Amino acid sequence: MGGLDAGRGLAFIHPLWMVLTLVFAFSTARMGLRLRRARIRREVPQPALRVRHLRFGKATISMVVVGFAAGPPSMIFVREQAGFDSFHAILGLITLGLHLWTGWSGRALARGRAEARDVHRIAAAAALATSMLAAVAGFGLLP
Repeated sequence: MGGLDAGRGLAFIHPLWMVLTLVFAFSTARMGLRLRRARIRREVPQPALRVRHLRFGKATISMVVVGFAAGPPSMIFVREQAGFDSFHAILGLITLGLHLWTGWSGRALARGRAEARDVHRIAAAAALATSMLAAVAGFGLLP
């Protein structure tokens, strides 16, 4: 039979969730870059853009947390492998930390602490970069 069995199908839930999370992360970053460009040009950024950036950022971080939490059970119960015994898992842990750091610094910015701006920018860029590396490393774990 050429069909997809249930276990094999379940193995794709985590990767699909994380791909959706990457879409949210890059959308959030794009909005953040638009806000940054407006600030550099000394223009007033659209309030709606700032609100949307904050909303997408919170959603992205929540999605990263859920995806990270779903990874090890997927490996253990669906793939019958060790939960944290891969380069992908190490990158996932680093990525989680960087996304949380991005959120923490973004929260400081939203509360008016402009000195958090550089930390936020660097943490966000690092989070996106490690997210992409984790995605590539995860390809080798697919069934």
